[in-house]
Amino acid sequence: MIVISDVHIGSRHSRVQDLRKCLKTLEPDVVVIAGDLFDDQFRKVSVDEATRLFKKAIEILSIKPRELYISLSSSSHDPQLPGPFSAKIENIEVVAYNGPLVIENKIKAVVTHGDQIVQSGVLAYFIDLVNRGRVGRLIKKRLGLGRDTWLIYGHSHVPHVDSVWRILNPGSWKIYGFRRLRGGVFTLPPAEPLCKPDL
Repeated sequence: MIVISDVHIGSRHSRVQDLRKCLKTLEPDVVVIAGDLFDDQFRKVSVDEATRLFKKAIEILSIKPRELYISLSSSSHDPQLPGPFSAKIENIEVVAYNGPLVIENKIKAVVTHGDQIVQSGVLAYFIDLVNRGRVGRLIKKRLGLGRDTWLIYGHSHVPHVDSVWRILNPGSWKIYGFRRLRGGVFTLPPAEPLCKPDL
């Protein structure tokens, strides 16, 4: 399983070409995206429109996993789905939701964008920059997740791995202004970068 976050497809500040280059070297069975897949699609969408957008993202990222899990932002950037989404797109089982998703693969994990605790991405950035993983620990506490469950989140754009708390924030592929930390592509398990982020 590989994990990414905050791709921001559609932003001129997105380093989607760098991400695609990294993903091209991998052939993952499962891909997990922790929100802000898109940059400019914050609006209510139908199931048909969501299917079209996810197909576009699959093409842009040039990925062909067996399963794709996407925990979309609920406060900005991503499309707002009418409810839980599950469909086969390009022979990929796509599961998406504007909120937490439970994944039980080789490990138990919950993926969420992270905006349910701190809605402002800028504030989340500063919280995680000063105290790496703080937003993740708050999310884990709010969701009542034990130490046996990995939490995968994004939103703050600050890459962070904590194997004790089992928290992973892969960071962002949108580099701009003062939020200039570059994200990475991680494998889980173990929580290791496949493309080096700015840890």
